[in-house]
Amino acid sequence: MLEAIYEGIILGLVLAFSFGPGFFALINTGIKHGFNSGASLAIGIFLSDLTLVVLIFLLLSFGAQGLLSDQRNQSFIGVVGGIVLIVYGSFNLYSKPPKPDAQIEDKTGISHLNIETEVNRNKEQNFINKIPSKDKLPHPFLLGLKGFFINLLNPFVWIFWLATATTVGSKFEFNYLKIIIFFSFTLGVVLSTDLLKTFISFKIKKYLTPKLMKTINVVSGIILIVFGFYLIYSIYYLPIHRANG
Repeated sequence: MLEAIYEGIILGLVLAFSFGPGFFALINTGIKHGFNSGASLAIGIFLSDLTLVVLIFLLLSFGAQGLLSDQRNQSFIGVVGGIVLIVYGSFNLYSKPPKPDAQIEDKTGISHLNIETEVNRNKEQNFINKIPSKDKLPHPFLLGLKGFFINLLNPFVWIFWLATATTVGSKFEFNYLKIIIFFSFTLGVVLSTDLLKTFISFKIKKYLTPKLMKTINVVSGIILIVFGFYLIYSIYYLPIHRANG
């Protein structure tokens, strides 16, 4: 049991330092919309990984390894996933960063009272800070779906979990208790580190200027678009080059 625990933790830590589309989507969402929104995206990614692991084991149990490794199926998933990343990245390119609290329009009239005492200045600032932002936050459910499908439609994720499930299943001789413990710790570590990434990105938000946040939007959008095109390229062109080589 201990072997399943520490090997699961190690794999989870390795995955925590992978820089795929999910990583950049998490950081961008945490900065733009805050911790809760980033956490919704992280939970969507977690549920996607969990669904894939369960689905792969079910299919392996019914002898469907050929279905999972079929190149046409992987190509279809890859093309759809690439299109999703390109569209999502394009939205990032043109989205406007939210205004910091200090730039939100003051509708209280307090700032016009010309109050000079330190106590009243503090009350004024506290009141202004409580004014909600006019930027509408995405619905947590929609963010969860976004994280779910960004991860689910990445064929490299399918291939990774297929290889991992096959290896782990053989290693533990399909002792399902050990397998469940292994993947519970793996996915638990991945979710915890994704939430930590979101929390850190949310905390550094107050140090970012609108111009820098716009730059982050553009950079993360370009990275997601590049990932999307690379998925499609790797499916249709890399196998041809390998065959000709």
